Amino acid sequence: MVKSLMNEKRLSVARGARREAILGIAREVFSAEGYAAASMSHIASRLGGSKGTLYNYFKSKEELFAAHVQDQCECRVAEAFAPPLVGDDPVDILAGLAERVLTALLADEATAFYSLIVSEAQRNPSVGQAFYESGPSKGIRRVADYLESAQAKGQIASDDCVMAAEEFLGLVQSGLHFKRVLNIIPQPSADEIRAKARRAAETFMRAYAPRPS
Repeated sequence: MVKSLMNEKRLSVARGARREAILGIAREVFSAEGYAAASMSHIASRLGGSKGTLYNYFKSKEELFAAHVQDQCECRVAEAFAPPLVGDDPVDILAGLAERVLTALLADEATAFYSLIVSEAQRNPSVGQAFYESGPSKGIRRVADYLESAQAKGQIASDDCVMAAEEFLGLVQSGLHFKRVLNIIPQPSADEIRAKARRAAETFMRAYAPRPS
């Protein structure tokens, strides 16, 4: 039985590694060719296996693309939101979060991915829905959780922390991210990102600071 369990574990690890390899190739192909032009045959050939093997992991191109979207969103969310939001100064905490969010969003691969999602969502709304649920929705919830705790401490005043979280992330993404996605500006420097993040946090807190009694 022990030998059987060890074999099952090895097979599970190997299958997981193979799945990650497929998602890595899919990311390159979808980024270079777009969803419509990409084919399972091309992805299989890049992977070095048969299309039948690819279908053992993903039943269709739609399923593979959905997995790609979820994988990319989870990476961005983890990169930006994994560090705990703790401290005494909400401006510092939100500025740090905003800096991580912008750094993740403004990476070349991230802006290309965002452009791909916007393009494909026009033809297939489920793509946009999958992206929103895997990425932005989770980010909004995590910011809202922090804002609720800050409100309990009397650090902010909000009637709706989810809406406030949406407004904060809107402030963060305005300007640099929009211009970068449109390829109007080059990759911003770390100092530019930090300054934008601080402005977003300060602007937000001016709107949501507790009112005097």
